[in-house]
Amino acid sequence: MNDLLERYLGAVCSYFLGFKKKRVYDDLKYHIQSSVHQYDDLEDLLVNYGHPRSIALSYGYRPIIQHIFNPKVVSIIERIVLLISGIYLFFSTLFYLEQFNCLPFQDSHQVIATLNTSNIIALLLSHPFLVMISIAVIAIISLILADQKYKVPQEIDPLWSLQKLYDLPHQSHYPSHVAETIFMIIFTIFFIFYSIFFSRDIIIQIQHESYQMIHLMTYFFQPFIMIIFVDYIIDITKKIYTKKYLKYSTLINLFTLISLTIFVVNSGFLHDYLLPLNININYTFVNFFIIGALIMIYTISLYKLLRNLKSYRSLFRS
Repeated sequence: MNDLLERYLGAVCSYFLGFKKKRVYDDLKYHIQSSVHQYDDLEDLLVNYGHPRSIALSYGYRPIIQHIFNPKVVSIIERIVLLISGIYLFFSTLFYLEQFNCLPFQDSHQVIATLNTSNIIALLLSHPFLVMISIAVIAIISLILADQKYKVPQEIDPLWSLQKLYDLPHQSHYPSHVAETIFMIIFTIFFIFYSIFFSRDIIIQIQHESYQMIHLMTYFFQPFIMIIFVDYIIDITKKIYTKKYLKYSTLINLFTLISLTIFVVNSGFLHDYLLPLNININYTFVNFFIIGALIMIYTISLYKLLRNLKSYRSLFRS
């Protein structure tokens, strides 16, 4: 019975974030446990309490977007975005790893040679930020157009029953975005300063044998940064994780970790690319931002990989 209560509490609290979620959980659990003696069993109490969304509304939940999108359309758009972004990330990574001369296998040079013979492909791979932004914009437009064509009723079914109570998923299926949001706030602030710093002509001013590689690194990191933002935006919209989403997200974060590891190990990064610290402050800042970018991408990708694996495992629970 406690499991059933936790499922119900999880369904209600899925509408909230952060400290508000904890307050609602504690208050609702207290009131339910205080009232349980008035009913024959917990099921009757939870059915009489009402639909989880209705309870959430009574605690102050107000949806940011009132429109109800077709869930099938949303799911298809999500998968397409993650798939196209993943494909672009793969070829972009291959392209830049070859530029750094740190690919661990030789056959890929044939692929790179093909890429370099196409001006269009080379142009796309040379502007990862613009490409990823374009993918996001096209996805949003496609979502709006497809949703208009395949509309769903905007009225939410308020009916609540014992069967719907039993159908509630395990409480572990409801994600908590608190830790990831904190990571993303730090991640965003860091890369704002990162972009401001490297938008200057600092690379041109640096008279060091590795300055061209440092310049390439600022482009190499961009697809990883953008796909982390795309994945986070998709993630934050989910009240319940699906196995398919967790698979896509896990593959992308695993690929990110492997790619960065290949780059760091095979490029001799720490030995060859770091600038002397005793020349001027700009050299120190370059080192700080490059190493910081690697640590930021590593940290959030590793966190999401472990979180996805844990969430995926919990989907098998009854």
